[in-house]
Amino acid sequence: MKMKKYMASSMPEIMKKVRAELGPQAVILQSKTVYTGGVLGLFKKKNIEVVAAIDPYIEAVEKTPDVKSAPASIQQPPPLPADFKKEMLEMKQMIRQLKESKQADFLYPDALQPVLEQLKRQGLSDELRQMAAEYLLTKWKEERSETTSVKVRKWTIEFLTECLSPCRTVNEETAKYIYLLGPTGVGKTTTIAKLASQKVLDEEKKVAFVTTDTYRIAAIEQLKTYASLLNVPFKVAYSRSDMEEAFHSLTKYDVIFIDTAGRNYREKKYVDDLQNLMSKKKGESLTYLVLSAASKQEDLEEVIHNFTTVQVDGFIFTFTKVDETKTKGTIVNLMYNYKVGTTFITNGQNVPDDLEKTTTISIIQSLFEGTCDE
Repeated sequence: MKMKKYMASSMPEIMKKVRAELGPQAVILQSKTVYTGGVLGLFKKKNIEVVAAIDPYIEAVEKTPDVKSAPASIQQPPPLPADFKKEMLEMKQMIRQLKESKQADFLYPDALQPVLEQLKRQGLSDELRQMAAEYLLTKWKEERSETTSVKVRKWTIEFLTECLSPCRTVNEETAKYIYLLGPTGVGKTTTIAKLASQKVLDEEKKVAFVTTDTYRIAAIEQLKTYASLLNVPFKVAYSRSDMEEAFHSLTKYDVIFIDTAGRNYREKKYVDDLQNLMSKKKGESLTYLVLSAASKQEDLEEVIHNFTTVQVDGFIFTFTKVDETKTKGTIVNLMYNYKVGTTFITNGQNVPDDLEKTTTISIIQSLFEGTCDE
């Protein structure tokens, strides 16, 4: 395989050099931005550096005389080198890696770079980012000189909103039985207190608590304390029959919040145990999966995957502190992958203040918080 490095101030200029020396069959294997020249670290010139390659066999075939005028002895193409297939496989792999790498962004116009870099900083998945880049490139070709950073962000928000349009939405106003599920330590009990406080203080609803978290005495005492502060009834359910009995005794209440046990729900058997305990009322029940936004995406995906046997109506993402809310890419990725909307975001431990009701559009807009308009 014949490889060569090129440098120029723009991609079109580089491609012109590549085609002139290696021909139209050349492939770009690597691309990156480099800075050259300058004085004392200042006034450096921005350039693009690429590594291009062409297979010697392809080059030889291109130079073969036209078969109509060539002697019969040379009309057949030369035999394939022994390691040709191996080299072609390596080339395909390098091209695929290039498409998946961060360096692929350098192939897009400068007008799109700030938005693409912001999506990268926010942790948006490669799939969504690549789709957005291709959409933005199409829009850019339509407008060219009229493209502004504000307009590019607007296009991006519109595109990502459309990508998340299949996400399941909830009508929280009509739900009587609200379950909160999730791993241990994500803040389910505190989140229940926040949700209940809003119902009691803002909507003047009659609220009750039921807990199935009989594994941790501290969890029971915590929810019992919140119930006392809000002056609402509190029940403990150890079994499915206890749950039914609790619901029967609380029929006069507008909303019943059910706090479930925090377990390691990366193990599916715990999800099955939880499902056997739940007593969902058709048309009246709502289930939120509470997740820590500080967790790794692959860990969250494992938890969500194990909950596929349970009807999850919406996500609630908890943040330990306000600063963590600056990064929302993982939330968008999970909504896109599992077609489930995010209804609430919490950003602290204060009850009932640190609870924000959110929408798909507001989450996508938050990807660009702190960016400057031009």
